[in-house]
Amino acid sequence: MPGALDGVRILDLTWGAAGALGVLLLAEQGTDTLKVEPPGGDPFRSYDGYKVWTRSRRAVQVDLKAEAGQRAFHRLVETADVVVESFRPGVADRLGVGYAACAATNPRLVYCSVPAWPEGHRFADRAGYDALVQAAAGQQWEQPGWRPGPIFLAMPMPSMGTIYLVASGVLAALIARESTGRGQHVRTSLLQGVLLYTTQIWQYIEKADAAVYGLMAKTNPPGVHQGMIFECADREFVHISVMSGKTPTKTLDEILDVEALPAAEVEGLLPLEAQNLMNVRRREAFKAWKRDELVAELIANNQIGEAVVTPEEQFEHPQLQANDMAVRVEDRELGSVTQMGVPIHLLGTPGAIVGPQPAVGEHDAEVFGDLGYSADEIAQITGGRR
Repeated sequence: MPGALDGVRILDLTWGAAGALGVLLLAEQGTDTLKVEPPGGDPFRSYDGYKVWTRSRRAVQVDLKAEAGQRAFHRLVETADVVVESFRPGVADRLGVGYAACAATNPRLVYCSVPAWPEGHRFADRAGYDALVQAAAGQQWEQPGWRPGPIFLAMPMPSMGTIYLVASGVLAALIARESTGRGQHVRTSLLQGVLLYTTQIWQYIEKADAAVYGLMAKTNPPGVHQGMIFECADREFVHISVMSGKTPTKTLDEILDVEALPAAEVEGLLPLEAQNLMNVRRREAFKAWKRDELVAELIANNQIGEAVVTPEEQFEHPQLQANDMAVRVEDRELGSVTQMGVPIHLLGTPGAIVGPQPAVGEHDAEVFGDLGYSADEIAQITGGRR
């Protein structure tokens, strides 16, 4: 069955996570996606995540520093609906494949730029990657951590936000093209992506007291969420929600058979301090329960809890199985591997994984042969030798 974006061709010039995953969301909804790499391949190919991020594409090599490569790329642009690139502002223009040049070749082209820093930014001419954008956006300072002061964020939040900006920006421009008949330049960046994840923190930044920062802390000293992970029997763990949205039929302490602290012991304490004292009592009670039995008892009494599973266990989780989010893919190098499934479900035009990460230049002969190039000409385009 054709996907929702069947008939749309994307030329993917991106490096790194943001562009690759943004394009992946589109590729698995039916587009014909060509990963256009420099001779020898994308330098990020050695990163394990690329096995998933760059699947469902065909791969061609194009030497954009050579005149033959630039001409061939514009032949591809004539056949394309979308180009996505992640060069620093100005680099694509110097290579002859910037928005103005590509739009002149194909006025209906949607051209999406996704650098680290947006055009006009004071750092626009600098190389940039996720951690540097974290730092410049103030995010490393705002996030409470294991010590006072700024911390490095393990989650690449600028890239994770930008994924959705790439996909939604391209789709919006494709829809607009239906009425205008013309493409346009879609521009976003890692800096704009990071803003998707800072609004909750910014609500507190000016007026927050120490208790609020304590609640938000993710590492050490632990805040309320860290304190709600408990060890059960057999060295298994459960996480108890601090906000369930339901009216419990039994309190957590009734389920655990733990007595409340005397009023004199909690008098004058902040709520978090009182909860931490109670958690000392609760910890031994949790260890008497089998994890899955406790989760079932919690749910039966309108308490919200969930088993803390290992990375290996997650792929057996009923929810992942029901939503086809744990799938087997035959990788050319690794063999049969478990990967995430297609994360967007369209029931009428379902998406699909159409293949593993392609090898470098795997489709050079196929794609450029379709354009009428000879083997010698393909060698010039791809930086190869005959």
